[in-house]
Amino acid sequence: MCEQESSVRCDYLPGCGYKIWQDAKEFTYTTDSVFLGNFPHVVRKAKVLELGCGTGAISMLLEHRGAEQVTAIDCNPRITELMRHSIADNNLQEKFTIVDGDIRNYKQLLRSESMDLVAANPPYRTGGNVRQIGTAACHELTSTLEDFFRAAAFAVRYRGRFALVQLPERFAESMQLALKYGLQPKRLQWVHSRLDKPAWIFLMEMQKGGSYGLDVLPPLIMYNADGSYTEAAARFYTTK
Repeated sequence: MCEQESSVRCDYLPGCGYKIWQDAKEFTYTTDSVFLGNFPHVVRKAKVLELGCGTGAISMLLEHRGAEQVTAIDCNPRITELMRHSIADNNLQEKFTIVDGDIRNYKQLLRSESMDLVAANPPYRTGGNVRQIGTAACHELTSTLEDFFRAAAFAVRYRGRFALVQLPERFAESMQLALKYGLQPKRLQWVHSRLDKPAWIFLMEMQKGGSYGLDVLPPLIMYNADGSYTEAAARFYTTK
């Protein structure tokens, strides 16, 4: 870690080595973000948008993988302040645009069909016990899953892609929303903590105006029986 002060800390982002500033009292990136940042195809000179960017882990991973321009939006000014700090420390200012705003106001914040790829790690929970840390990031307090689909469908170009990570319990809902907004599911991967455990998340990539045809990838297993990373998971944590 970099120098730490109070609840704010500077970590290093797995797979690329970028510095990332975070506040433990707000929310810090998780394995879900690392997997999503490495999941979608990034076309040459891609213009990328992250909805609900948090401290920007997914955005920075996508830039490291070749995105030419990245726009990141979040409604929490404390989080976007930290992301701006990260972008400056990594000398990425020319590639990033960080927007303070609510994705529900997408028509005022974004240009229609301007992005090659949209990525999102939306809040997972609609109910249940509410987390005291990262509340808005984990629970649908300000925006719903449909809000993310609606904004993505608006911003992504025809034949562009929308990638997200979500819980298995929301898979059917995600499929319904994808079809509602003209986003054809094209790639799907289930992620398991261990080989003998149920999937805890899924990764899905959709194409605006795409034809039928879904590739279901081999499941991604995170840990071996001895608790070490599997070969598939470890490659996301190796700096390239």
